[in-house]
Amino acid sequence: MKYLSLVIVSISCFIFCSCNKGDSYYYDYQKSEQLYEGTIYSYLMGQRGTYDSLAVVLERLPDLKSVLNQSDSSVTFFAMNNRSFKLALENLNNARKVNGRSPIYLEDIDLAVLDTLSYRYLFNSEHPVSDFESYLDGQSIYSSKFNYEMHVVYKVLTSSGLVGGGQQQLMFSDTNGSIYQRYWNSTNTSTVDFMTRNGVIHTLDARHEFGFGKLLTYLSNN
Repeated sequence: MKYLSLVIVSISCFIFCSCNKGDSYYYDYQKSEQLYEGTIYSYLMGQRGTYDSLAVVLERLPDLKSVLNQSDSSVTFFAMNNRSFKLALENLNNARKVNGRSPIYLEDIDLAVLDTLSYRYLFNSEHPVSDFESYLDGQSIYSSKFNYEMHVVYKVLTSSGLVGGGQQQLMFSDTNGSIYQRYWNSTNTSTVDFMTRNGVIHTLDARHEFGFGKLLTYLSNN
């Protein structure tokens, strides 16, 4: 019996320590910051096969490229990967086909439209997740060039049955100029708080459609 009791105590201690270690892991995960010594632009362009479409856009928008590559700037950028642009172009060109129009690609999009939509992902000053934690209903932020209203809500996902112990996430919304959420278009981040020399990167989920559907609105018939 004495031996059995010792075994039970040992197992209990192992489970307790494992749980504590797990809690610490999730806590450390959600609070840690990733640091990169280069600029936002240099980091994104270094991720081969992920931001190639964004690279095409930035070559067409040299002012935006300059801001993201300027080491003494301080900005926040919600980064869209290749899939986001592919979704937008597929939806756009399907509609254009129905309307008897030929397909267009990133190289063909009117610069004014591309400029307008791309700057909705860029904001003056750094906005890490800590800026949004205390706002239960989220907070409006305004794009750097056109002062366009976007909205951000902070969330912590449930992980391994631990409520509030998982990945931090931001819900990023185009308000479409409305105070009513039912008219908003929203997406979520996949990672947050990647800190660079000139600002912070929040990367958007691959299911996000670049422009929040606006390419279809602007260009389906043009």
